[in-house]
Amino acid sequence: MERKLASVRKISKIESIPKADNIVKVTVDGWECVAKKDQFKEGEPCIFFEIDSILPEHEVFEFMRQRRFRVKTAKFMKQISQGLVMPLSIIEQITGKFIPVVEGSDLTSTLGVVKHDPYLEKEKRYGKKQKKNFITQYMLSFNWFRKLHYRYNGRGNNFPWFLSKTDEERIQNLPHIFKLWDGIDCYETEKLHGMSATYAIYKGKFFLEKFLFKDFYVCSRNLTLHKENDSEWWEIARRLDIKNKLKSIGKNIAIQGEICGTGINKDPYNFKDLRFFLFNVIDLDTNKKYTFHEKLKFCVINKFDKVPYVGRFIMKKDMTVHDIIERAKHHSVFGKNILREGIVIRNINDDHMSFKAINPEFLLKYEE
Repeated sequence: MERKLASVRKISKIESIPKADNIVKVTVDGWECVAKKDQFKEGEPCIFFEIDSILPEHEVFEFMRQRRFRVKTAKFMKQISQGLVMPLSIIEQITGKFIPVVEGSDLTSTLGVVKHDPYLEKEKRYGKKQKKNFITQYMLSFNWFRKLHYRYNGRGNNFPWFLSKTDEERIQNLPHIFKLWDGIDCYETEKLHGMSATYAIYKGKFFLEKFLFKDFYVCSRNLTLHKENDSEWWEIARRLDIKNKLKSIGKNIAIQGEICGTGINKDPYNFKDLRFFLFNVIDLDTNKKYTFHEKLKFCVINKFDKVPYVGRFIMKKDMTVHDIIERAKHHSVFGKNILREGIVIRNINDDHMSFKAINPEFLLKYEE
């Protein structure tokens, strides 16, 4: 599911900021933002732009020009602000027409908002379209083959159809999760500041699939890197012998993790080389994610580093978004002088149930 960078939401609370005369703290779901005083009222709808949104160069957003139209974590009068709140009236100003909306409406494409992704261009360089041989070109003239081919390979270098991209939902977008998860045994791991990587063995489930399509997939955050190259994603695949390790398991399987180290996000952990930390193992035949204990065993047997374990707790219905954000505000396991980027919290018995919390202090320090 694509992230809603711009959406219609309701303002739940407006509070004053100590020693501030012209600005207030505005809460939207679990997000705390800074806005002009008297611009909004509690309970009214607004347009909320999440952090990492790149806004269009329109006069409505001229005040964001110095920030290159990017919404990111900021601090005003000691108040952390994450996101941008704007009135519904800007929809007609930008589009030139009246567009009816309701709470929850996704306005990302309508307003021309795109996601800030510093590594997308790098991915595209390594994710050039796969060359097709003459047999494939001929077979593509048949409608049944085109459907099958595009289903499994995408129309170029798309992410594999049988996998989901690695993207946990932020806790600020899930303010009601505490009641839903009340009493659930959870575990938390450190979220690492690196580049997402996915590796998979997929031979298909039917006879024809085993001959038409390749079986080893190397993927960045957004793309399949069909051709072996000198990228970090392929370097890790070679160094850790991932293809043979996954093949030896004897079934369709995928692992996902974070590549950290030299040349990646200024290497805040001082690794000085590349390292891969696993956080997901997926049985592609059943679409089941390995549980916490199953992943531990998998990493030991196959000699993979796992993302650092932080702790375990029982979720309570009276917990708040603020409580979870505070849990994220600690140093990294890799050094007391290194800020933790955040945490990922999962159901210990079902890894499909998960969300993340990002340390705002980390974002203030490392966001460019």
